[in-house]
Amino acid sequence: MASYKVINEYIAQTSIWLTEEIPLYVYLVKGRDYGVFIDSGVKPMFADFINTIEEFGLALADIKYILHTHSHHDHIGCNAALKAATGCQVAAHKHYAHWHSDFERHYQEFARPFPKLIEDTTGLRAEVLDILDGPHTVDLLVDEGSVFSLGGGVGLEAYCFPGHMMAELGWYEKLSGTLILGDVITLMEAPFIHGHLTVGGYRDSLEKISLLMNKHPVELVLMAHFPPMGPHQLTALINQAHEYLDKIEVTVIQIIKNGRAVSLKTLWQSLCDRLGKVAEFRALSTVYAHIEDLMAKNIVIENIDGTYSLKNYEKI
Repeated sequence: MASYKVINEYIAQTSIWLTEEIPLYVYLVKGRDYGVFIDSGVKPMFADFINTIEEFGLALADIKYILHTHSHHDHIGCNAALKAATGCQVAAHKHYAHWHSDFERHYQEFARPFPKLIEDTTGLRAEVLDILDGPHTVDLLVDEGSVFSLGGGVGLEAYCFPGHMMAELGWYEKLSGTLILGDVITLMEAPFIHGHLTVGGYRDSLEKISLLMNKHPVELVLMAHFPPMGPHQLTALINQAHEYLDKIEVTVIQIIKNGRAVSLKTLWQSLCDRLGKVAEFRALSTVYAHIEDLMAKNIVIENIDGTYSLKNYEKI
């Protein structure tokens, strides 16, 4: 059951619980001339989005765009229905634009980048695909610096924050000083490892958010899986995310050190066991991102048989 909430005079929130532990928040931003959704959540939210539009004082035709933070299945799930109902355009980063029109590629690239380790099952397909309402085209490619002026001083500017994905955007609304993020900061307390694909990108994005808050007045921060918060709360969350990345890195190094030559499968399963997380596909992609980062730092090497070892074992 989704719910509707007015955040301020320019932004409304529609929310739903994906699980008993994980909420999903989607935001509607309105200006004098038109309104936009930031992401479109999951398929069961469609009727509630229509209610949100009406309760927030907009007509269906006033919705001009869905501006995406990123293209994961729980962020693009109502695109087809919203396009049909409002005539709006979908705007997303080019890196994952094909995920909107080709759900099979979305599924394989997202959930099974390591098909020998992740089985193609009915349950996994349902987890990824059942919350999507239908394939659709991306009408407009956006990137850092893209600006949308909604009228009356309400405006949204895009900033790039890779980490969770190789390309992810945040949107800054200047009039209210609101920073709208998707999954730039991942869920650290979830029963699974929420996932990041580039460790260096994640760390850089955390620093970039801090710099952005110093450059622009940020009064409110809205994210996909965290409740609304102020800048001080966000700073604390950024620090927690840095510690989380450090913990994963140290644990990966310890596992490799103990095993001397360790397979990706062993690293994945051992990391999840040590962190108390479910060993599923997001964790596997995260472990591989850390291996790539450690190899780039010349700490880990890949052996001929595909296992991983520490380059200078005795010194670590």
